[in-house]
Amino acid sequence: MLHSAILDVNEKLILKDALFLYVSDLQKRYYRDKMIPESSYLAKMKEVEEIVGKLKLSDLYR
Repeated sequence: MLHSAILDVNEKLILKDALFLYVSDLQKRYYRDKMIPESSYLAKMKEVEEIVGKLKLSDLYR
């Protein structure tokens, strides 16, 4: 059975950029502004890691 890609390369690049902005904002709110607790920060970062893994986006970060 053939599987088609969920996202093409251009769509993955858009998603990578969006995740970068999301992580940057999350880090700013955690480290600089102290607006979110560590447990929430770590949980959200884990979610990002899982998304990157599921969609095989890590290839774009090389």
